[in-house]
Amino acid sequence: MKRGVAARRLVVLEELRVILQSDLNAERMLRAVATHLANGGDYCIADMIDQSGRLRRLEIAHADPSRRERLRVAADRTQFDPEGRVRALLSAGGAEVVGRVTRAAAAKASDIVLLQGETFGSYMAVSITASGAPMAVLTMVTCQAGRQFDADELGFLRVVGEWTGLGLENALRREQQTRASVAPPSSIERFAPEPVTGRSRIVRSR
Repeated sequence: MKRGVAARRLVVLEELRVILQSDLNAERMLRAVATHLANGGDYCIADMIDQSGRLRRLEIAHADPSRRERLRVAADRTQFDPEGRVRALLSAGGAEVVGRVTRAAAAKASDIVLLQGETFGSYMAVSITASGAPMAVLTMVTCQAGRQFDADELGFLRVVGEWTGLGLENALRREQQTRASVAPPSSIERFAPEPVTGRSRIVRSR
């Protein structure tokens, strides 16, 4: 690996650490991770399983706002198939890299929307596990002419995925603690002050 590449990756990880140690909730954290990864000029797509088990497309990020908006408009016109590439990757719990995305390959991965007029490039993706369960997928897509992802870059994305999984796990734990702190007593009995004497008594719910 070239020294410059290694140095850039260290910067990416240090900046990623700040995001993952923040108090963002899980969805906002995954969106922030996708936006951060897209700063290199590639697209980053973030998909996440919500609490009901539904697969949702959270973010399509690109460093260029105009290109990001064009891709989102194109994505709105294309039906996202949750049982396709992303769900399969979540089930397998792994990662994949396609060095060259032909039009036929793009058609099979119908959730990856490439803009008309752009050069078809390459994509790589990694599934993310949190609390022992598959939770999300990060997909990097490049439309830069001549650029192809390889096994080395996929290995780095795996590291990013592992870090992100830990960050999401902590975010979910905070969300659960917050819900528990504001939830009403779950027991049939709750503690209440005696209105006259100030002593405590048990109030039984009817």
